[in-house]
Formats: sequence, structure tokens, C-alpha cells
Amino acid sequence: MRMRLVYLTCTLLWLVISVLIGLSFVSHSVLRAEEDFDAFEQHLAERIGQQLEANEVVLYSYAAFQSAARTDAETRAFADNLVAHHQQIKRLFTFDAADMAQRPWLMTLQQAVAARHGGTIMQRDVGHASSPSFFLARAIDPSMRRIVVMQVEAAALLAEQQPMPPGWSLWLWQGEQGDQRLLERHSVPRHFLEQLLLPAFNATHPLGGTTQPMTLQLSWQLGWPEVRLRDGALAAVISIGLFVIMFLALARYARFLEGSQEREMRLFYLANHDRLTNLANRNLFYDRLQHAISRLNRKGRSLAVLFLDMDRFKPVNDTYGHATGDRVLQVIAARLKAELRTEDTVARLGGDEFAVLIEEVESKQEVILVVERLKRAIERAYELDGHSIRLGVSIGVAYYPEDGVLIEELLSVADRKMYGEKNEPLLAV
Repeated sequence: MRMRLVYLTCTLLWLVISVLIGLSFVSHSVLRAEEDFDAFEQHLAERIGQQLEANEVVLYSYAAFQSAARTDAETRAFADNLVAHHQQIKRLFTFDAADMAQRPWLMTLQQAVAARHGGTIMQRDVGHASSPSFFLARAIDPSMRRIVVMQVEAAALLAEQQPMPPGWSLWLWQGEQGDQRLLERHSVPRHFLEQLLLPAFNATHPLGGTTQPMTLQLSWQLGWPEVRLRDGALAAVISIGLFVIMFLALARYARFLEGSQEREMRLFYLANHDRLTNLANRNLFYDRLQHAISRLNRKGRSLAVLFLDMDRFKPVNDTYGHATGDRVLQVIAARLKAELRTEDTVARLGGDEFAVLIEEVESKQEVILVVERLKRAIERAYELDGHSIRLGVSIGVAYYPEDGVLIEELLSVADRKMYGEKNEPLLAV
């Protein structure tokens, strides 16, 4: 469970670090894209500004040409020549009071020019929505009886502009942003995920001064092509390298933790088991007895505690040596475990004394049968190193809760009953 939590935590940490690494490399691509965006905006604004300045020069030249005495043929030729050399200019013409009578919309131009004392004014053409354009007009002379007009096609201001890459949008407004839209262009839109994960750049740029007030608005939604493959590959390599390092560290930590757990389990086992017989020792026996009593208090059942003491075991050590005595104790432990259930506990308390805990006792007759089996098993001959050794055993039994409700009471009763039936079996050779 601990390692699962460690693995989960490290995986989440790796994901967070990988995202941060990816964002750091993406930020480099974003900065480069922002520089490209600023350069494009500046270049486009300068080029449109140059065309707007050319409009004023052409309009002033045409007005000056009209102020001199010229024939209609010369005027038309001069106007055609100007239009031919400036693709954004749709047409050039002149009007006076007679023309305003036939075309009332010219009256608004004349009034605007008069308001500027004959200076240049700009007015949007509202009659051609499919091909947006605007008018520039100024008076030919101080009397303001005759007005020269230039019609400029808004789309022609971008005629030399290359097709915009995906994600771009462009607006050209007359006056401030949001007043009167002269032009609008959009390239192929970006995918939803690109809009969600990558930034967009926006910029506005005033153009044209006081005579042709305009605002250029640009927007660029970045996409995956703007994130350089080299940056993405480098971020992926660093992320994978970090994963490998983290995996190796976790594997080493897991081995360390496994070894530590094994050492802890080994120490726990040695602290709670008899080294000679591998049976439970006194500490573990008392602990299991305490837990068994706690469970029985809830269920209302009983248990039995058996104390076993080997009769005439000391002569075995004196006659055959302690090594043989130890082997006899090991055989005794094996025989006791073979005669008991897996849920019962058998322990070596010390020397030749053993204890047995029998849980879930339904009747005393059941315990009597267990005692008889244990006696028969222990009293069988022990064939060791060519010697046949026979032992006896004294067994005392205490019942919970009949003989006591405390551990000390049960152990005292079992010990007293054991000594009550103590005998001296023969040591057979």
C-alpha cells in the first residue's frame, strides 16, 4: 500500500514537471512567434500608411491640376494616369453645384469640406457593401464651388499582401476601433484545442493621421506549426529522461523498502518465536491469549489453556547430551503441531515446558480428547542416534471463564493442575 502511494505521488509529480518543462519550451516558441507578429504588424502598418500618404499627394496634385485652366481631355488623361499608377485609387472626379442637384449625396461631401474650410475630408462609401471603399475630397479653390473627389478601394490597400496563414484575422476601421468597418479578413481558423491551449496575439495600430483616420486591428491565434519541432522533441527527451531516473530511483527505493520490511518481519519473528523449535514464545502466547479472550467476550464462547511439562526430561540431557535433548524438543514441537488445529496456538515457555491455547471450545470432552492425543504423541518413543528414548508428560488444563477471566488466573490454574498430576515416566534406552 505504501509503495502504491509512492508510485502514484511520483507519477503525478512527473506529470506536473513534464507539463512545466513543456510549457517552458513552448514559451520560447511563443516568444519567437510574438516577435514575428510584431514585425508583421509594423510592416503592414507602414505599407498601408505609405498608400494613405500617396492618396493625399495624388488628391492634392489633382486639385492643383484642376485649378489651372485645362481642357476636359487633359483632365481625363491626367486622372487616368494617376489611377493607373495607384491601384488603390478607384476613380478621380470633380463636381460643382450643378452636379449636387443631380446627385444629392455629393451635398454631404461638399458640406464636410466646407466644415474643414476646404481641407481634405474622408467619408465612407455606404453604397457598395460588397466592395467597401471611401471618399477623399477637398476644395479646388477658396471659393469651394468646385470639389475634387478620390474614391479609394479599401481592399486594394492590401492588394500586395500575401495570403495570411491559418489563425490570422484583420480589420480596418475608419476612425477609432469599432466605429465604421472598412475591411475585414480571416484566414483558416485554428482547431479548438489550439485555441484552448495556445495563446493569441492582438494588436491595434492607428493610421492616416487627421485626414484619413483609420485603425488597423490584427489578431493571430497560434497553432501547433508555430511550436518548433525541435523544442517539442527536446522537451519530450527531458521528460522521458526524468521518468527513467525517477523509475530507477523508485525501483531502488522499493528494493530498500522490501529489504527493510523483511528485516522487520525477521526481527518480529525472532522476538516472538522460540529459536530452537520455531514455536511461539511466552510473549506471543500471552498476546494471542489476550486477543482470544477479547474475542470470546463478544461471542460468549469459552477457551482452554493447557500447560505441558515433560516428565524426566533432565536425564536425557545428562545421559545423551544437550544436543540430543534439543533434538528431542524439536520432535516434541513437531508432534504437538501435528495433533492440533491450525487455529490453535502451541508455544514453548522455556526448558521442557510448553503451553497450548485451544479456542472456540464447545465442551470439556473435546479438550479431554485433545489432551489424550497429545499424551500419546509425546509418549511415543524417540529414535535418535540409535537410542530409543521415552518420556512422559504432565498436562494441566484451565477453562475460560470457568477457572478465571484474567490471563494470570488461567495460567495459575493450569500450572497448579499440571503439578497435581505430575508423575515420573521411565526413560527407556
